[in-house]
Amino acid sequence: MRASSAAGPRTSRRALFLAAGALAAGALTSCASREADERLATQERPVASPSGDFSAALVADGVELHPTIRTADGTEVWSDDRGHANRDVPGVVWEQDADVLWVLSTDHGNASVRRGEDGTWAKTPGSKDMPKDIAELAR
Repeated sequence: MRASSAAGPRTSRRALFLAAGALAAGALTSCASREADERLATQERPVASPSGDFSAALVADGVELHPTIRTADGTEVWSDDRGHANRDVPGVVWEQDADVLWVLSTDHGNASVRRGEDGTWAKTPGSKDMPKDIAELAR
């Protein structure tokens, strides 16, 4: 009887260890797939908007990153006034069919950036109207 009660805690610890490993592997897979998504802008790789008239990139300013939109000729038209920590790189991705940029941030929450009729870009906090494919990247 004593042998079976001793096996119980070992089995439980082993099950917990395996479950924790599975969770960690899932988290790593999720992060790796997000980082590998070619639609995401980075410091090294700006990504063109669907119209091709703009590009988005992450611009480093000291220890912070600022999602930034530029025209095709390189003129900056919008930069996030809130810096994002290097340790938690935000996702910066265009919608597939519209020049709407999404900033997916664990620091400040999600936001969309749209161009108004007057030509200026404005950020709207929140995930309202977020396309499903972008919501999957936000996880």
